Amino acid sequence: MTYVICAILSSGVLAAICVPLFRRDNALESAIIEETEWDLLQRRKEILLGNIQDLDFEYKCGKLSQSDYQQVRSEMTNDVAVVLEHIEQLEKALDLDVLIRRETDSRKGSGKAKVQPVCVSCGTKNPPSNKFCSECGARLNRS
Repeated sequence: MTYVICAILSSGVLAAICVPLFRRDNALESAIIEETEWDLLQRRKEILLGNIQDLDFEYKCGKLSQSDYQQVRSEMTNDVAVVLEHIEQLEKALDLDVLIRRETDSRKGSGKAKVQPVCVSCGTKNPPSNKFCSECGARLNRS
């Protein structure tokens, strides 16, 4: 009888430990946020700048020759310049505040039935919550 009770208790403890490991949790999937191109470029920039710092450290420790150091550092610097240029182009092309509002509206589900007002001055579509144009600053007409 004692063995049966011990077996039941140990199987219950084992089940309590193992069940969460094999269960699919939808909350985890909803917590993962999609990365945009801008996020990926920012991460790439951080990695490249870290690599340049590591390269400088290796050179100061005497592990690299002067010519190798200059060659690799110039290549890495060019890579960083390309990434920074892409980031700048994205930021110029997109108004990040408008993108954030649009994304939050779509996640809340509130952007479905609202009409985006168009600026009469420059023709830019604006989020429904804007009172002024995000591009030129002109007052938006509400009709």
